[in-house]
Amino acid sequence: MKTSQISKTLIPALLLGFAIPAAQAQPGNGDGPGRQGPPPGGPRKERILEKFDADKDGQLSESERAAAKAEMEARKAADLKAYDKDGDGELSKAERQALGEAKRAERHAEILKKYDADKDGVLSEEERAKVREEMGPPPERRKEMRDQAKKRFDTDGDGVLSEAERAQAREQMQKRKGPKPGADRPAAE
Repeated sequence: MKTSQISKTLIPALLLGFAIPAAQAQPGNGDGPGRQGPPPGGPRKERILEKFDADKDGQLSESERAAAKAEMEARKAADLKAYDKDGDGELSKAERQALGEAKRAERHAEILKKYDADKDGVLSEEERAKVREEMGPPPERRKEMRDQAKKRFDTDGDGVLSEAERAQAREQMQKRKGPKPGADRPAAE
């Protein structure tokens, strides 16, 4: 399926989903083993509502959805222009990967700028805790996620994840997310 075909069907469907009041939103089901999908009404929805919900009623009207769609289309066109290296009008797998790496690096830089209080280029445990608190899933979802991780990775069945089991869990999560931005560079000193 071409990128333009995806955007013609997926973007309106996503925007329509944002119009549903948060009280009626249902959590999505993930598409892989152990995946539950994003929490309902998470940070992404809040950012979209904050940016496009002009009348602040908690949902996107037709005109607000149109504004959001126009911005997404403009962003998509800019991404295509910047990353379509072979000029065929669509992004190949390698071009999509380059775009994804650039977006992750951009997001990583934003997080460092906002949360790296001591400006050493690395998030301390305290700084990461603040990121988790402000950007992560709500506390009740975090407990559910920990319980799911225990079920999936507690290979010895003792109810606690050992360091080896935690390492395996981190490795699996990293495989799903892809390489960290700047993973091939040493940490700032």
